[in-house]
This record gives sequence, structure tokens and C-alpha cells, in this order.
Amino acid sequence: MVQGTVLRIEKISPNDGQGLRTVVFFKGCPLRCAWCSTPESQCAKRELYYQPNKCLHCARCIKACPQGALSVAANRRGVVRDKGKCVHCYHCVTVCPSHATGLYGETMTVEQVMAEIRKESLFYFFSGGGVTLSGGDVLLQADFARAILMACKEDAIHTMAELDMFGAYDNVRQIVPYLDGYYVDIKLMDTEQHRRWTDQGNESILENIRRAAADFPQTPLRVRVPLIPGVNDSEENLAATVSFCRELPSCAALEFLPYHRLGAAAYGYLGRDYAMEDRPSMTAEQARARIRFLSAADLPFSIHVAG
Repeated sequence: MVQGTVLRIEKISPNDGQGLRTVVFFKGCPLRCAWCSTPESQCAKRELYYQPNKCLHCARCIKACPQGALSVAANRRGVVRDKGKCVHCYHCVTVCPSHATGLYGETMTVEQVMAEIRKESLFYFFSGGGVTLSGGDVLLQADFARAILMACKEDAIHTMAELDMFGAYDNVRQIVPYLDGYYVDIKLMDTEQHRRWTDQGNESILENIRRAAADFPQTPLRVRVPLIPGVNDSEENLAATVSFCRELPSCAALEFLPYHRLGAAAYGYLGRDYAMEDRPSMTAEQARARIRFLSAADLPFSIHVAG
């Protein structure tokens, strides 16, 4: 029985592909992008979170913890967890009446995922939509992803995926044949800058994109660039990204996603600091102005600001 770890499943999404879609978010990612808007997707295992704004200060979780890992915060406005004592028994989750404490991630079988996908089949039919696999990193659970995509194809459901393209090409080759189209992320073209901001080099990412575009030229590929002020929005990096995309026979579009801070609160829920705390969001207008110089280029694919 093939199973994997799913962060969440979003229904009737108008994003991440044509029509209305069900988006299956996988949990686990080898990259640590400083601007990541879903830090809860990074760890491959289930994770505890705590949302102070929902806490009733009832102390049930403190009393229920067999390890004594929980205590009242110094400011008396919440609960703190000693990660050294916590053994992830999740008793705190089961007794919390307001769901201030909970879990990110769930182990699911392919059939459990497909049961959720099939509930929305009428929306796919009437809107021309389908299913999109996203992350985290889909490629970390390639067998699980492939099994879901094969089941979707048996049901004649349109399939897409958002792939970071990091790691072994064999994982890419398992998945792309079952896709009607896919997105790939390019954060930075310079490998050392990529390593600085994501903790990983980009060599395998760029090589896997090249190979997939050559091996599957009939499957439309859309390149996405999260546009982060002061990180990758220089004319040099943007021009290098366009030059790279010119080499890809299947590239249908180059999309720029303006930086936003919508996921900043999740870092606090996980007890982590947000590295981009002082960096303001970028508006769509600012993003368009930043890439305007690219409009003069004669390109075989479209360029636009999305998101």
C-alpha cells in the first residue's frame, strides 16, 4: 500500500492551473528558502504547532503532558514547550478544546487522497480543472506522487504539479509522463547566491529542468520566479533567468510572483523566527515595474506577473 505525508488538501482552488482544482500539498522539502511562505511544509514529519491567539489558558495541555514538557509562558499569556523533553505523544493535541495546539501533516494512502479528489469531480468537468500536486517538495515522495497521478489518469482527471526540481532526475522522470503540464521554480541563477538564500546549490535544479524540457517537449512547462526585493530582483539575475528559459523547448511562460508575507505567522506557530521579518511585501505594480525592461525581448514564451 503506497502512502505518504500530506500537509493539506485544498478544494476548489482557482490557482495553480486551469479551471477549478484540488491542490494536494506534500510535506517535506530539502530547501530552506528564507522567504518560504509555508514553513510548515519543510519538515517531512508531522509537526506540532501552537497558536497563542486561540489559547483559552485552560492548562489542560500542561496537565496532560506525561513528560512535563509544557509550562505557562513567562508573560502568563500562553504555553511554552521544552523541545528537549517533548516525545511527540500528542496528548496535548487531543485535550486542547480550542485547537490552539495541533498537527501539521497527515499520513495518507493513495486511495484516501483519491477519495478527496473524486469529491470535486463535477467542478473539474464543468470548469476544465483538475488536480495539482504541490509542496513542500513533490519529488521527495515521488512514488506516492506517481501513484496519485496514475489514479487521476485512470479517472481522466487533468493533472499538474509544482516541482522544485532538486535532487535525482529519476524522480522527475517518474512524474512528468503523468502530467498535462507543470510548474518549476527558479529562485536564483547564481549557485552560490542560491545556496546562501536556500541552503542548497541550484546545479541539480537547472540540469533537471533542462533534461525534462528535452525529454518531454510536448508537456508545457511554466517557470515561476518568486520575486524577492534585494535577493533575486536584479536586472542581471532576471536577464540570466530569461536566457535560461530560451533554451527550454517546452517553456510556455515565465511567471514572476511578488514577494508577500502571508505565511509569516506560521513561523511563530512553530516556535521559529522569520528571517525576512523586516522586508516589506512587493505589490504587483512594483513587480511589473521591476521586470518591464524584459518586455523588449523577442521571446517564444509569455512573461507576466502572477499571484
